[in-house]
Amino acid sequence: MDAVRLGPLVFSIERFAALAAVAVFLLAVWWLARRMGDARGPRLEAWGWRSVILGALAGRAGHVAAHWDSFADELWRVVAFWQGGFSVQGALVAVALVTALEVLRRDRAPLGRPVALALGLGVATWAGVGMLQGPLQPLAPPTQVFTAIDGRAISLAERDGRPAVVNLWATWCGPCRRELPMMADVAAAHPDVDVIFANQRETPNTVGLFLATEGLRLSNVVLDQGGVLGRHYAAFGLPTTVFLDASGAVVEKHVGEISREAFTAALARLGALSPSPPDAPG
Repeated sequence: MDAVRLGPLVFSIERFAALAAVAVFLLAVWWLARRMGDARGPRLEAWGWRSVILGALAGRAGHVAAHWDSFADELWRVVAFWQGGFSVQGALVAVALVTALEVLRRDRAPLGRPVALALGLGVATWAGVGMLQGPLQPLAPPTQVFTAIDGRAISLAERDGRPAVVNLWATWCGPCRRELPMMADVAAAHPDVDVIFANQRETPNTVGLFLATEGLRLSNVVLDQGGVLGRHYAAFGLPTTVFLDASGAVVEKHVGEISREAFTAALARLGALSPSPPDAPG
């Protein structure tokens, strides 16, 4: 299991675990504050919200600082929280500081037990939901040969020793439209990996018109009108990006919009899996 669907929304297990942990944490804080029935209740609630807000901001700031070269030319992405990208260490440091400042104050009634209980429930939820994501199962690539928008035949089963990325997308998908230009840009810097943009269940005219209107020049645009790849790789929603090693086996899978940093790092890892070329004869 690598994703959770809630109505029209699809979350990767990683993101859903974080959201569930925050929700349980805040619910626990609210319930404990109501049970206290004294001045400690509002303090506990204020601490809970400060922990979540400052933890999220610090986690994002840590991620941005670690990848500043990637953000420098696109400053608007600093607040693009929906793309993911948080420093767990930064978030933990912020929460620890907020908690220490509240718990260690001697001029107020202690909050140690309710704080510990709320934090414990949040961490337990994060760990428990995260366990739903099992290891990737060995999965051979489909044997079907697909037709690219330029008429070429593309086979995932015959890789010639080259790793590949399969991005499942559609023109109606907002996150897909946002990430396509970035993916094309990053893919151009990694010629050792074949990036295949597999459109799901749309006609050649629809795809061609979209690419022309948006001015996108994508290599290896596959027309998967039957949704074969979506079923094969168990895509809960779009976009879904699947990373294949040189043998065609799945080594990573990303559900939802992917950030430039995550995509660049994944392509670098994939390139490192490529078999080394033979030594030139002496």
